[in-house]
Amino acid sequence: MASATLFQPIGRHEYVVAVWFERDRRNIRLETPNGRTVFDLWDEAVDDAIESGYLTTPRHPRPSQVDWQPHAVSYAIAMGLIADPGQTRLVR
Repeated sequence: MASATLFQPIGRHEYVVAVWFERDRRNIRLETPNGRTVFDLWDEAVDDAIESGYLTTPRHPRPSQVDWQPHAVSYAIAMGLIADPGQTRLVR
């Protein structure tokens, strides 16, 4: 029987997003609660993710990092970078 301490569910709300937009520079990064980077998109990679439809954008002007968080988590799930938060996964 596996130890319960090895597996912790990570809920959607627990992922941390950092978003930075300035003139022609763009960055969106998603991290686990313990600081591991899930993805870190810059400039054209941000544009490509949005244009492909995998990364949706908040529907109001000047969205905050909090506004971007559910969109970043959905992108990570769609790209297979994280398991659906409804599932239990190994945290290292």
